[in-house]
Amino acid sequence: MLVRLCIILSVLGILLTSVAHAKERVEIAMVLWRGETVAEQGFREKLAASPDYDVVVTAFDANQSKEKLDRILAGLDPKRFRLVYTFGTMVTQAALQQTKELPIIFNIVQRPVEGKIAASMERPGGLATGASNLVPMDSAFRTLGTLMNIRKLGFVYSSHDPAPLYQLAEIKKQQKRFGFKTLEFPIKGKEGIASTMKQVIDARVDAVIFPSDSFVKANASRIIGILNKHRIPSVVVIPEMVSENGALISLGPDYRTLGRLAADNALLVLKGSKPGHLPVRVVPQLSIMINLATADRLGIHIPLQLLSVATAVKR
Repeated sequence: MLVRLCIILSVLGILLTSVAHAKERVEIAMVLWRGETVAEQGFREKLAASPDYDVVVTAFDANQSKEKLDRILAGLDPKRFRLVYTFGTMVTQAALQQTKELPIIFNIVQRPVEGKIAASMERPGGLATGASNLVPMDSAFRTLGTLMNIRKLGFVYSSHDPAPLYQLAEIKKQQKRFGFKTLEFPIKGKEGIASTMKQVIDARVDAVIFPSDSFVKANASRIIGILNKHRIPSVVVIPEMVSENGALISLGPDYRTLGRLAADNALLVLKGSKPGHLPVRVVPQLSIMINLATADRLGIHIPLQLLSVATAVKR
């Protein structure tokens, strides 16, 4: 009898432990502008490792269409989704305008305060928090100074996206300190790429820097290819533009780490924290990636001290 009682209590203990550790199933809507990136991989990885939640992520890709984005946001059901993950400034701004009930976890928003997404980095307020790919430009230009001498810097960006202008303002703050002048080259759609890049070449810039710009990334092989052909170094903040599109160097936060940081805030929101009370997370140090094949093509020597702290690709 005693043995049977012990067995029953043991089974009950196992069942109670199992119930106590059962994961809560939650659904998250992932609203994207140009498909999934490494940032979304990091976000999914961190959520999948949660001991508390069985997270189901449903991705909605606007495929760089404002009309499709509006339809996606209008169709999000607050009874189904616990929160919304957004990629980039434009998507996040649109989500804030259309989504009044669901908490928003944004990612790859370089200037959330200037973009009216957050009241401050420490206490964003409202329904949104997340992770920012803010680049410390003083560190970026100190690094570039070990690689090349820049007097005329081209800034190439999409004229349809407001986010690059916030980044341009930060770059211009560094002009006097580092002794360069910034020349602006907006691209007006795919049909404007050729004419804009001709302006860049004619201006004889020493290098071109690109913001975190979805249009530029979508057309990066063409744009970077023109620069490499004319032996003009390209500086980017999206690492994939180095590994996939042949840009010379990327200076910015690691996207997978940003995804994991955004997931940290998402998990806190699921546990009951108000998004407006959670600081916007940033990666404290630059991640450097260099394309050695592009450096050879451009005749640029990479200092050993830079190679020692960078990820090198040879494609």
